Amino acid sequence: MQAKSPNRIIFILIAVALVFSLGAKAQTPDAGLLAGCAFYRSGEFTKALESFTVAISRNNADERLFLYRGRVLLELKDNENAIKDFSEANEIIPGIGDIWLARASALAGDGDKALTFLKNHLSSDFRLPEDTIKKDPAFEGLHASQGWYALWEQEWYNDQEKAAKEVAYYVKKSQPEKAVSWLDEQITKPQASPDLFALRGKVYLEQGNYASAIADYTSALNMEKKGGQGQQFFTLNPEESHYYNRALAFLGAGRFKDALADFNKALREFPENFDGYLKRAEAYAGMENYEAARKDVLFYLNYVKNDQKAVFQCGEYYYDGGDYMNALKYFNINLKEDPVNGQYFKARGKTYLKTATYKYAISDLSMSLDLNPDDGETWMYLGLARIKSGDKTNGCSDLRKAQQLGNTEVLRYIVDNCN
Repeated sequence: MQAKSPNRIIFILIAVALVFSLGAKAQTPDAGLLAGCAFYRSGEFTKALESFTVAISRNNADERLFLYRGRVLLELKDNENAIKDFSEANEIIPGIGDIWLARASALAGDGDKALTFLKNHLSSDFRLPEDTIKKDPAFEGLHASQGWYALWEQEWYNDQEKAAKEVAYYVKKSQPEKAVSWLDEQITKPQASPDLFALRGKVYLEQGNYASAIADYTSALNMEKKGGQGQQFFTLNPEESHYYNRALAFLGAGRFKDALADFNKALREFPENFDGYLKRAEAYAGMENYEAARKDVLFYLNYVKNDQKAVFQCGEYYYDGGDYMNALKYFNINLKEDPVNGQYFKARGKTYLKTATYKYAISDLSMSLDLNPDDGETWMYLGLARIKSGDKTNGCSDLRKAQQLGNTEVLRYIVDNCN
């Protein structure tokens, strides 16, 4: 469970951070909610509006739905009804919709109301980082007003929130070592918060230092558990979720079972995190549970259409699981959308090799090498396809080319076929 922390609320216009209650999280996510998030993600705002409206008709006690629908209404320039939805969210959880009410009021030209809602927001546990608010284009019209200056004369942020700003500065300047050094110093101080460990864990994660990232996120989670339950946070891009980030670190470290456990927790809390299903699929695949991996990718593709990377991922899991006909189906989709992608030709070619359709394998693998001539693995597959088709001379030449390009796996095929 996440502890209360304004530092972790990230305001992203496309993948916006929202807050929701423990009771709502325990429920199975509504299909309308999921569809609405997917339509919003793809910019299909009218369809998103319809989906969220259907979801609200089934459950009018979930503040997320009103926040989401209000956000869509803003995109559709319906500020009046957006304000009604954000106000409804506030009725469910006081203060949760204030930042959106401020934005909607500002966009409607009511600067006084916008400043009032901004002040309420900054006084709450939901407040967004200072730079995020100041750079929000919705508030550009307020920048020259006396009320805006007066608002920022007051100090709204605590030491932990200032720490997040300092770390963000170093990361933005591509100086992660300075961010870690600065956090090391802060963490040694008495009563260091879980947020500081999480901040350092995030820097380690982005550096690929997975062991240190795991240790820091574990410390943060343990400290939060000891401190009791706090406010829960939801985001379509849950880069601030401790469980999700620790899962990514476990995944990077090859600890697939541990990654799966954390992805399960993160997706129970944040089911609209569609990218999380692709990452959990990687954990399943690492455990060689290709059926479960495919299910996660197919779930993702049900909501996020035409994502060729995910289509390819699904094809790979069919291939790894030995279902070559379905693998071909997905690689065919890839090549229909992108007929000059060497990776796709390679994938389909190696699959044809498995199905003993050597003519097609040779054609695809040759096309892949026309596009990526230095891929030693593709030369190996091409060599094997030629040998299987009876062309041992050219096949062995291809295998030796693979060896020259640094492929070590090919040696056993050379020994078996070419000596």
